[in-house]
Order: sequence, then structure tokens, then C-alpha cells
Amino acid sequence: MPKRTVFTKKMRDIILSPDDFFMNIDEQDGSKVIKFANKSREFVEVVFTIDGKEVKEGKTYNDKIRGYAYPPNFIKSVKKTKNEKSLPFHKQGGIVKAYVFPGEGSYLEDDLDKPAFQRGELIKKVKFTRTSATPAFFLEVKY
Repeated sequence: MPKRTVFTKKMRDIILSPDDFFMNIDEQDGSKVIKFANKSREFVEVVFTIDGKEVKEGKTYNDKIRGYAYPPNFIKSVKKTKNEKSLPFHKQGGIVKAYVFPGEGSYLEDDLDKPAFQRGELIKKVKFTRTSATPAFFLEVKY
């Protein structure tokens, strides 16, 4: 995968680099979680996989699977699957991948009333549309 990827969005270039993102495996409340940070100035969508299976529903990864929207400068941990079970980490270890898709996003109207410094902690939902059918790159972490 390339070191940086450039996309054009409404007369400006979006430059995404793996250095703009951070991923690791943490432990919270006795369970392993995926901690991901978007340190870029862009909205992105991230699809997480554990050993080739995406974490929401356990399906084999493909580029059409929807993931999690991450606004600019946002840190969030993925703790559970769609049906509220703990993430399926294997005891013998494996690989977690985060496929990062570029796109256009915005906050919901009621979130704009909050001060900018609080939005990262208080945001519940964002609007997001992919601008590419393939990920810009992926991050990989062994657990």
C-alpha cells in the first residue's frame, strides 16, 4: 500500500497518510478492545478485521462492508460486535487490520451547538459518504 494517498474533494486535495492514524489493542473491563485514533483533518470510515473477519458481524472482509465513521481528531475504542458480544480475539494471537476509506462527512445539526473542544467526546453520529470504493491503506497490529 502507498505511504500517502491523495484524493480530490470539492476543489481541494485530501492527503491521507498512515501517520495520521493510530491503532492498538487495549484492555478495558477485562476484555480486549481495538483503540483507534483519527489524527487527520478529514472524515474517514474504518473497517476493522480480526484474522480476516470484520468485527461487526463476523463476515469475511470485502470492500463493500460498512465500518465506523471517524471524524477529524477523534479517538474511539471498538468494544463489542453488533450483537453486543465481546470482540472475537483468539487466545493464540492473530492480526487486527483497520482498512481506512476516504470520504466526505459532517456532524449532525444538533451536535454543531456544542463547543468544538467538546465535540470529540460528545459526538454520537456523523453523516459519511465514501469517495473511493477501495481503502486508501490499512493499518495492521498483532495481538
